[in-house]
Amino acid sequence: MNNLNTNGNFELISFPNSTKTPGTIVSTIDTVNTSSSSISSTEEILESQNPQKDEGFNKNFGLKSIGTIGGICLLIGNCTGPGMVNISYQFQQGGWFLSLLGYILMLGLSGVSALFIIESMSMIPGNNKFGLRVEFTMICRFYFGKWMYIVSQIFINTSLIITNIASIIICSQVFDSLMVFIFKKTCGISFSNGWLCVIENSSDGGSPFQNDYMFITIGYLAILVLVVPLGFFNLNDNIIIQIACVIIMLIIVVSWVVIFVMIGLSTDNLPTIGNMNGISQIIGNCMFNYAFITTIPSWVNESKPTVNLKKSVWISTGFSTILFIIVGIFGALSFSSMSSNSTILSLINLSNKANIFSKLSVYLFPFIVLASTIPVFSIIVRYNLTQNKFLPTWIANIISIVLPWLIVIPFQTGDWLNIISNYSSLFFGSVANFIIPFILYIKSLQFKKKLNYYNQQILEQHQQIIQQTNQDQNIKQQQQQQQQSEKQQEEVENPEESVTNGITCEFYTVEQEKILKELSLETRDTEENTNITTNHFKSLSFIPRRYSKVIAQFCLITLSILIVLVIFSNFYFTD
Repeated sequence: MNNLNTNGNFELISFPNSTKTPGTIVSTIDTVNTSSSSISSTEEILESQNPQKDEGFNKNFGLKSIGTIGGICLLIGNCTGPGMVNISYQFQQGGWFLSLLGYILMLGLSGVSALFIIESMSMIPGNNKFGLRVEFTMICRFYFGKWMYIVSQIFINTSLIITNIASIIICSQVFDSLMVFIFKKTCGISFSNGWLCVIENSSDGGSPFQNDYMFITIGYLAILVLVVPLGFFNLNDNIIIQIACVIIMLIIVVSWVVIFVMIGLSTDNLPTIGNMNGISQIIGNCMFNYAFITTIPSWVNESKPTVNLKKSVWISTGFSTILFIIVGIFGALSFSSMSSNSTILSLINLSNKANIFSKLSVYLFPFIVLASTIPVFSIIVRYNLTQNKFLPTWIANIISIVLPWLIVIPFQTGDWLNIISNYSSLFFGSVANFIIPFILYIKSLQFKKKLNYYNQQILEQHQQIIQQTNQDQNIKQQQQQQQQSEKQQEEVENPEESVTNGITCEFYTVEQEKILKELSLETRDTEENTNITTNHFKSLSFIPRRYSKVIAQFCLITLSILIVLVIFSNFYFTD
């Protein structure tokens, strides 16, 4: 179907017929009508051309029930992570000026990256106002094709799984430390020593079991029981937990600031420009703290129609940036000569101003920040693997929920997995969050341009046929009876009887045609976003689209260079 919208752009939806050749889709003119009004919505066409939906399968995805507050808290929770505990060291070693610039730079780049991936979603036909369910990997499949779809599955899901593995390790260690703090003992099963109990926490903030390789610990079991069941729910079912965790996190951060002030603030502890080692780590640490882009499509799919997506992105990233800067500056001002092994958690615990509340906040913070994101990332991995029925649900659950917990078992107290996780997340996470979104946006602009061109060609041929048909009718009306004339007129106006009229447009690939149908099948909730007043979502509404492409290309080049520098600096400056 071709349709002239209110902005002068054209939308084309075509469906396969018995005469199409492999690799192309033959588009037919559905209606002969000289007006610019729509004769049938894309959603109606998608529904009419597809079999009945599999409601049992579709229950694997959530409904559009995430409100504005819930969405903002979800994004803040995904943005603020384990990197927060090292921000003060980064500010002190790299200097406040360059660190501040780094966070402002990543605030802009991550915000634009998030908005560009949203706009790429909206350019998929039928999803201009997010009436369809389109996960991150499905966006890649539509614009890149099947093979890049598989590559994107690897990068995006590996990034999320590696983050979960690191979070599980940290949460297990923290819970074991909390057991020692409260009950003066924690226990577990060691590979070499069997049943093992310890009565003292690690001095470096790691596992109380030190270098004993553990099979199961009390901390591991406790986190497993609390977190794993949440991974079997949908994203919208976890929002209450996200809101509660963000509120608790804010209370903890405020208590930290109070402790920092009580300890005393000294400008001598925070140089304007730091040493070379510290400067080299700024961008890597900043980038690590903004690796939330992979969660954006799932959030959009389950947001209420009344949510202002653009404002939610900027509020969440802006608020997270303020938290980063406050913790970084106040923490750096409070402690002198922080070492590379120092974290805010260990420094607060060792300070003479520490009390019961501050010690509890130290143990609670990693659990609140990290444990709440583990089920979220598991759910998103499951969404990516099950949409389009790429994998059966039970296999997707094993990969997204069970696999990270199995991998963690022999490495709960070792350093090797942490090292592997750090470098793997640096590679997979940076590509998934900061490279793929900009490439997708550029591809979507190219797709939209071709779509408008082909539809313009069809419209011109369409109008020529109408004109020629009208001329033929005038001649025949003088020669034939009124009944024959009316029948010919009906053939022109009836899309079922006048099918092609000689117009063909080879535009969609077979893969894209298949995707459009499957997206309709897998969409439970087709409500469109009411905050979008234009033809589709536009990330930078104050900038013409031709300049948006230039911005995307600039951001892509900039981030590619930064990622290479970050990887080099991590190998060169090993601490």
